[in-house]
Amino acid sequence: MRVIIFGATGKTGQHATRQALSAGHEATAFGRSVGKLSVESGLTLSQGDVFEAETVSDAVAGHDAAIVCLGSANLKDRSTLTRGTEHIVHAVDRHGVGRLVVVSAAGVGDSWSQVPWSSKLMFRTMLRNVLADHQTQEDVVRASTADWTIVRAAVLSDKLDRRTVNASNTNRTSRIHRAALAGFLVSQLDDGSYNRQTITVTS
Repeated sequence: MRVIIFGATGKTGQHATRQALSAGHEATAFGRSVGKLSVESGLTLSQGDVFEAETVSDAVAGHDAAIVCLGSANLKDRSTLTRGTEHIVHAVDRHGVGRLVVVSAAGVGDSWSQVPWSSKLMFRTMLRNVLADHQTQEDVVRASTADWTIVRAAVLSDKLDRRTVNASNTNRTSRIHRAALAGFLVSQLDDGSYNRQTITVTS
């Protein structure tokens, strides 16, 4: 596939880009600072801002799939995820991109019961804006005509020894290594098990 990764310079996005290439896909890394990424075979760098609708649309054209790994600007930010995803979804639908995989957070919507009390405390206090932004972001994704999958990730870590992925909408969450999350995102490009569904992942 030709897949475009949004948020490609973030920690999860960089893992997703590398793993997409390793899986044999052609990858386009989209972001404002993609120039810092290493150029390698099969990788196209597309510099742009997700807030610029036409730039996003031009970048999406010609791709088969999109992976969205956007991050919030800061703890007061409650619009970056939604606004950026709106432009991506519009472009995906406009150009007939068939597959859309979007990272959200465990704790959003009906996954609230899956997260531990520590996560609930954070979402009710310092991360309340991030949670609200993810909730409206998911609404935007559900309106897409593409075969979308929303992946609700447990607390992200780069220090876990475990790289396994437990995908379930009932099991309790703990943490997940970013590389494991990225591998799951890439696996969904040609796995329709969770088409037009949300799924929670943890290690």
